[in-house]
Amino acid sequence: MMLQTKYEEQKKKKKNEKTKVKKKKKLLFSVPPPSISPLLRQVGKPWALRKCYTGFRVTWMRTTGLVLSYFTMIDSGRRHFPEQFNRPLLGPFLASGIAATVSWWIVWPLEYMKSQVQARYGDRSLSVRQRLRLAVQQGGGVLALYRGIGPGSLRSFLANGVSMVVMVNAQRKLTEWGLRDTPRSNNSCGEEMGT
Repeated sequence: MMLQTKYEEQKKKKKNEKTKVKKKKKLLFSVPPPSISPLLRQVGKPWALRKCYTGFRVTWMRTTGLVLSYFTMIDSGRRHFPEQFNRPLLGPFLASGIAATVSWWIVWPLEYMKSQVQARYGDRSLSVRQRLRLAVQQGGGVLALYRGIGPGSLRSFLANGVSMVVMVNAQRKLTEWGLRDTPRSNNSCGEEMGT
């Protein structure tokens, strides 16, 4: 008799747990996600607009270096290796993919620091320069600043190579339809694609 009541109690307990889980799942899917401001107020943390700009300086430096080096390499490649840009599809794909990947390699330490600053990892009072030194000292050398460069390089090469091919084909179509002037010099990607 006692065994039977214990068994029934366990059965009821399991049933109650299942009902609770179902209710929680319903709640998770029925309530829209809160915005950041009310969410922070609920957990007792202050919200300020300036926190949206956390890591702005290092992001600006990273982006400036990235864009400057990318377009310098693309322009230099067009001037010194025009035969590569004359190859349909493969030329623009390789040129843009290589230029973007090399540019990322140049600024990757800043990308690493940007991620740390925005994630508020470590001591928040450290400057970017101090964080760089600390990462080199604790990570075993300069290579510590290049964590994650493999997947980042692959993504950069593919995404930028494909983007350049799409842009060149879009320029060509716009020129064919008369919506764009015909390029006057041999330095334009659109002209190399037969426009």
